[in-house]
Amino acid sequence: MRLGLLTTSFPRSERDVAGAFVLGFAQALVTRGHAVEVLAPEPAEGGVAPSWPGIEVRWVPYLRPRALERTFYGAGVPDNLQHDPRAWLGLAPFSLALLSAAARGMQRWDAVVSHWALPCALVAGSLRGARSHLAVLHSADVHVLARLPLRARLAQRIADGATALLFSSPALRDTFLGLLAPVPRAAVAGRCHVSPMGIDPLTEPSAPRRALRRAQALDDFSVLSLGRLVPVKGTDDAVRAVAPLDETSLLIAGDGPERANLARLAEGCGARARFLGLVTGQAKRDLFAAADAFVLASRVLPSGRTEGTPTALLEAMAAGLPVVATSVGGVASVVAHERNGLLVAPGDVPALTRALERVRTEPALRRKLSRAASKTAALYTWPALAPHLDALLRAE
Repeated sequence: MRLGLLTTSFPRSERDVAGAFVLGFAQALVTRGHAVEVLAPEPAEGGVAPSWPGIEVRWVPYLRPRALERTFYGAGVPDNLQHDPRAWLGLAPFSLALLSAAARGMQRWDAVVSHWALPCALVAGSLRGARSHLAVLHSADVHVLARLPLRARLAQRIADGATALLFSSPALRDTFLGLLAPVPRAAVAGRCHVSPMGIDPLTEPSAPRRALRRAQALDDFSVLSLGRLVPVKGTDDAVRAVAPLDETSLLIAGDGPERANLARLAEGCGARARFLGLVTGQAKRDLFAAADAFVLASRVLPSGRTEGTPTALLEAMAAGLPVVATSVGGVASVVAHERNGLLVAPGDVPALTRALERVRTEPALRRKLSRAASKTAALYTWPALAPHLDALLRAE
C-alpha cells in the first residue's frame, strides 16, 4: 500500500533526532512492503526534504516569512510555546496547511497514519473516507487534549476518525478513554492499543569497551543521561542525585534550553557532570558501551504533563546498561523494579541517589539488571513491532 503519514515532527537530516521514532515507525512499515509519503512542518531553515528508501518527505509550509516558522522542532512544541510567544502564530496556519496538503495526498494514498492527535489525527480522520487510519498518540498531545474546553468532543472526533488508536503508554490510553462518555468509551476501547515506540536493533560498538572508555577519559563510575534538556526530563534531579556519590560522574548527552541552567547547577552542587551535546548514530552506540549505568529522572510537571515511554530508556536497556528510572508515564510498563531496573518516585532525589549507589557498589545487581534489561528491550525493536503495526494499519 501507499501510505500517507502526517506528523508534527520528523528528522530534517540523517543526524536530526527530532521525531526520530516517527522515522523508525515509517521504516518499519516499509519493511512490510509499504511506500510511505510523509507530511511534516517545513523547518524554519528551509532546505531540501530528506529521503530514505521507500520514504518520501514533503515539507508543509505554514508561515511567511519562513523565519516565523517557530512552532515545531527545537525543544518540542510544548516548550516552544512556553518560551517563545511567536511559536503560537503557527498553530492555526499549520493545521490549515496540513489539511490542504493531506486533501491532495489522499488521492495517492491507500491508508493513513497520524502521529500526534492535534492536529494530525483530526486532519487524517476528517479526510480518510473509507481508508484505514492508524492514529498514534503521545504524551504531549494527550496532555494538551485533556485540558482543552471541548476535550470530550475532540476526543470523540479523534476516535471516530480512526480505525485503530495506538498509545505509547497504558496511562495515556486510560487518560484518553477517560475523556469519553461511558457508552462510546466502551465502543472505542477495543480499538485502543498500547506500545512504546520502537528502537533500532543495536549495532556493534566501534571498539572494545576499555578503548571506548579511554577515548572518553572515563576513569570512574559513569552514569549516562540521554535526552532533550527540558524540564520534563528531570536532568536537574539526576545532577543532584550524582553529586553526593564518590567516584561517580554524570554524562549528559543531548541539548536544549536547560543546558546553561544545568551547568550552573552542577558547578554549584559539586556534581561531576560532563555535557556531551547531541550524540547520534555510532557515537551514541559507543557511549552506551562505555557507560556503567543509565539514569532517567523524568518528572511530572505542575501542569500534569509527563513522559510516555522514552525510547532512550529502551536503547539503554538494549545495550545492557543497568537503569535507574523514575516511575512516570509508561516507564513502569517496561521497567520492573528489582528485575530489569530500579524504580524510584519522581522528584525523590535521595532515593535516586540511593538507587545509583546500589548499582555502583553491587556488581551482582548490575549483572542481573543488565541481562534482564536486554531481554526486555528486544521485544521493542522495530523489526519485532513491525508486524503488529502492519496489522493495526489494516484494521477495519
